Amino acid sequence: MNNAVKCPVCNQGDLIEGEKGYMCNHFKNLEDKCSFMIFKSYFGKEMTPELISQLVVSKETVFFDDLITKGNKRFSAKLIIENGVVKPSFQNKMLDSPCPICGKKVHVLSKAFICEGAFNKDCDLYINKNVASVVLSDYDAEVLLNGSSTAYRNDFLSSNNKLFGAKLFLDNEYQVKFNYEIGKCPKCLTGSVSVNNWAYGCSNFKNHIKCDFTVWREIFGKKITPVEFLGLCQNGRSEITKFKSSKNEEYTGFYQFDKDFKLVIVKSS
Repeated sequence: MNNAVKCPVCNQGDLIEGEKGYMCNHFKNLEDKCSFMIFKSYFGKEMTPELISQLVVSKETVFFDDLITKGNKRFSAKLIIENGVVKPSFQNKMLDSPCPICGKKVHVLSKAFICEGAFNKDCDLYINKNVASVVLSDYDAEVLLNGSSTAYRNDFLSSNNKLFGAKLFLDNEYQVKFNYEIGKCPKCLTGSVSVNNWAYGCSNFKNHIKCDFTVWREIFGKKITPVEFLGLCQNGRSEITKFKSSKNEEYTGFYQFDKDFKLVIVKSS
């Protein structure tokens, strides 16, 4: 800075440039001194003369979306002067659930859920809001923080632009992972049912159990959603719905498993 800037904390000294930042030069004795300092960068943001002037005059900067934690994670905040220290301030709310790693508060930022300890690398918890093109809600984050899986949904988008279904959970390293299981297999009772673009199938189809449980995602011209399929497995039958016969005649009925766990349509009376 070419011009002297008055210290915003003591209002007596000026900020003078040093190797690491701009420090107040007010010092009369050990009891009457000011140790306020503005570092030359915060969280990867270079403190330009314009930003320093803004911080000194207004006690805060504009809101940034490109700050970086010490763990190299992006977050959004503005810089403020509070109790003689420059620190980040978040225009957000916090989740009710504490961080499962360190117990500190978890902030809801524009792009992530992040433990307040992550800003100083005291904690690694950082959950991106956007997971495979699905934006997580605050409720989703609460579920994850409490050690549970989110509800199964089928609108995730892969890197090659393919829709897929899954639940989310935090692994032992507190990283978000996919769980492709919809539910337990109703036939062998030990396998997990997952889904691909064509069918629902049991995970035991390749091992020694050789479970052949399979349900096509589209039957008789009607698509079966994961929610409908899960209800079918849990209740043994689906809700009553409308079907069309091979002669294009409309009728009502429901899906049901036969004794061999093949899907059939039962006409309602």
